[in-house]
This record gives sequence, C-alpha cells and structure tokens, in this order.
Amino acid sequence: MSIFSGSKFNFYTRLAGGVLWLIAAQPGWAAGTAAGTSISNSATLTYTTSTSIPATTTSNIASFLVDQKINLLVVEVTGSATSVSAGQTRAVTTFSVTNLGNAPQGFNLTAALALANPAGPPPFSTNNFSATGLVAYADSNNNGIYEPLTDTATSISVLAADTSRKVFVVGDIPTTVLSNQQSVVSLTATATAPATMAALVATPGPDTAGVDFVFADIAGASPGDIARDAKHSAYAAYLSSGAGLTLNKSVASVLDPIGSATLMPGAVITYQIVATLAGSGTANNIVITDPLPANTTYLPGSITVNNIAKTDAADADNAQFITVGQTLVVSLGNVASPANFLITFRATIN
Repeated sequence: MSIFSGSKFNFYTRLAGGVLWLIAAQPGWAAGTAAGTSISNSATLTYTTSTSIPATTTSNIASFLVDQKINLLVVEVTGSATSVSAGQTRAVTTFSVTNLGNAPQGFNLTAALALANPAGPPPFSTNNFSATGLVAYADSNNNGIYEPLTDTATSISVLAADTSRKVFVVGDIPTTVLSNQQSVVSLTATATAPATMAALVATPGPDTAGVDFVFADIAGASPGDIARDAKHSAYAAYLSSGAGLTLNKSVASVLDPIGSATLMPGAVITYQIVATLAGSGTANNIVITDPLPANTTYLPGSITVNNIAKTDAADADNAQFITVGQTLVVSLGNVASPANFLITFRATIN
C-alpha cells in the first residue's frame, strides 16, 4: 500500500456563473497503526449553481490496508563487559529485544562468538579468548534475572508490537583464560511469524491491494547483518578477572558393615572434594566449608588435604571439624593459579 501525506488540496473554478469548491482529504497513516487496519474515506463536493441552488456530490470511498512493518532492535543492556573468572560455567550477558513493528512477531535467537576484533564500540571491540557453549535464552518472566530452570526457551514465540523482552546469552569460560582477557559475543534476533516461527519474506515488487510485508530494520553489529533483512544484532563481552575456583564433590568410596559397597545404615562413606584454581593471578583467603548431611555422623580424624592427614581441631593445619553445626572447614589461604586441592573426609550413615 502507498503512504500518503495526509495534506489537503483545494480546487477553485467557475461553473455556469457559480463557484465550485472541492476540498478533499487524502488518506493518512499514523505511525504505529496495526497491520491489516483498513483506512478509508471519501471526499465531498459542495457548490452553488447559477440559480443559487446548493448542491452536494460525494466521491467514491477510497480505502487501503495498512502494511505490516517488520522492525526490531537488539541492544546489550549494561553497557559494560560481564566480569567472569577462569573455569566459570553458565556466565551470563544480558540483551533486550524490542519489536518495533506494527504487529506481534516471533523471534529466533542466535548466540555466536564475534570474529577477530569486532568493529563495535568499546568495551566490545577487543576479542582475545573464546567463550564456549553459547546459547541464547529468552527471559520467560522478563524480570532481567537468568533462572536456569525457568528460562529455557531459545526463541520468543510471540512479542507484541512496541514491547521488549530480555534475552540472556549464556556461555562457559575456559580454564586457561588469563586476567583481563575478553571474549566478545553477539546476539542476533530474526523476526518470524508469531507462534508458528515461520520465516518471513518481504513482499516483492510494487504495492499490492493486500497487507504487504515491509522490512524496515537497520543494520546490526554483526557482519552480514544488513538493513532491511528482518534481523538485528548487538555485541556483549565477557571480561576475565583472572583466577577462577571450581569445586566438585563426590562419594569416592563406600564400605558397609558386611564388607561390600552398599549404602546401608552403618556404612562408611568417603567424601571427596576437588578444588581447581584456573586462569592467572592469585585467589585470596580461600575457605571451603561443607556441612555434614542429615542422617550421617562424622568419623573423627578422617580429614585429609592432598593426602596429608589433618586434625579436627582449630589449629595450624588449617582444617577442622566444627561439632556445633557439624561442618568441615578447610582454609587454603592465598593461592596462586593454577593449583589443585584434593580434600577427603568420612562419615557413617546413621
């Protein structure tokens, strides 16, 4: 459909000694009018004849349907890089996707690593490590907080016109990353048909009588994201703060009263905690605490750190078992990366 200016035009002429005035308003399209809206009107002509008799003539009805404007905007919401540590999993950067069109839209979401040093503005222009496992998740309740058990959708099925939705790009940080290294990532949102998520195709050629699809988006940050392609993209970044500590706890062995490995009352469980410090730099004042689970009893004198036996008392060996609260505490102090620690202790099933 055509877009008209909405201006008025006047004709002045003379008819059989009388005066003919024609004032007609052309159709207008207000910004934001919903796609498929029918806009119609007609012109009215009034005049007086030479015999002073007033007369009126009404034109035909001119109508058209408002086309569907496909437009969107993706932005990173914080304006700064997300601080991460070496070995961190499920690190989160946050974007906003806005439907700037005049109809509900679906949006496919794609997370990717930036190539080399992207042309984006600082702080998203330096790229010297690669985050892994990147996935984009829509914020299901739009509260701006990534909730792994809730925010599981990797697309936006329906987003109303003139509304926004937060989107999280989630990735893992390598254990080898150094302090102050940065990984730039991108989010690309591609408009689709709502609910069905079918791809959209711009209506080719001249205007039609029906509702045309008109792509009106601007070029995005990612290479290849050009204007009027029904998608838009933006950059975010992970910035490594250096050393990162990860913990993994497991049951290393079980010994029951009959000499097998059955988890029955009276069986002795050996718990194992592996602490890994990756990246670069120093992690200060590292303290590991582990409350004993219910229905178990600590086996006195069973603490080891890197296969060295420790006492249960609060002494110089920096490991203890606190009976009030039934908690294991191991203080590792200041540790330079990289480093690994193996902590074990035993408990009996009640």
